[in-house]
Amino acid sequence: MMAFAARAYGGPEVMALAAMPEPEPGPGEVVVDVHASSVGPLDWMMRNGYFRARSDRKFPRVFGADFAGTVRSVGEGVAGFSPGMPVYGEASPMAGGQGAHAERLRVPVSRVHRMPQGLSFEQAAALPTAALTVLDGFWRCGPLQGKRVLVNGATGGVGHFAVQIASARGATVTAVCSAAHADRARALGAAEVIDQDAEDFTRLARRHDILFDAQGTVDRESASRVITRRGTFVTTLPVQQVGIAALLRRLLGGPKIIVAVPRGRPEDYAVLARLVASGRVRPVLAEVFPLERAHEAFAAQEAGRAVGKVIIRVGEPEVPRPMLHRYH
Repeated sequence: MMAFAARAYGGPEVMALAAMPEPEPGPGEVVVDVHASSVGPLDWMMRNGYFRARSDRKFPRVFGADFAGTVRSVGEGVAGFSPGMPVYGEASPMAGGQGAHAERLRVPVSRVHRMPQGLSFEQAAALPTAALTVLDGFWRCGPLQGKRVLVNGATGGVGHFAVQIASARGATVTAVCSAAHADRARALGAAEVIDQDAEDFTRLARRHDILFDAQGTVDRESASRVITRRGTFVTTLPVQQVGIAALLRRLLGGPKIIVAVPRGRPEDYAVLARLVASGRVRPVLAEVFPLERAHEAFAAQEAGRAVGKVIIRVGEPEVPRPMLHRYH
């Protein structure tokens, strides 16, 4: 099978289209024909070696957490899934599993879920990590009805879900994004938009109940200037400094700090499916690239200005295949 694989830690030059061994399902596993995967910050951060101290170091490595496709085969003990069934879910490249930027993927059945009706494979692949991260962050904030929520990076891969979900749950949402994307932010549910290139939102006088930093670029000192005394700072950046600060805040009082993570529980997927079915959450696709142009997908995501999720479509090539690396 073909995959977009890294041969070592480094920059974009270490990744290429490559031939990889065909996966076979073990007990409790499913092999999926991947039709789409999404590119997220963790992909290029893992490629750069940012998490090398706590992730698998064997190469070649295939990154990509989110996938959507159809079941190809199932292993012993798997029930509820059959060949041809549309599914989506999360792979585990951080823990050493194969990532989703490949034609086929072997994954534990606990990480596979029936695909919501009414979505394309590309749209479904945009959901898991980003939308589940938002659900976790807001779930830990408590009820949102009537609260003022500020979303930094409001039209990005995570942020566009944060705006939709906060609005759907009754919050008044202020979006921080570029002026060029203001209309998109309002269409997603924002009541107000702050131009990130014209104003420093951390210096404005207005306070909010919740700051959801979908870009992971706001430090706790800046966050404290824009949230109420008993407000909540939700960040998507899982770094030790934030964890220590969260513990201190819990002990000493003051704004609460939450590091949002995609827990991937069945109940989270059930909530997500209901939001999609109701029309209150809809994935926005920034760009879609074929697997043969996966390097362009990585570049688009890494540039940091994409509106919505960057997607890799896996299927028949749109251009002739380049010279391939072959891994065994």
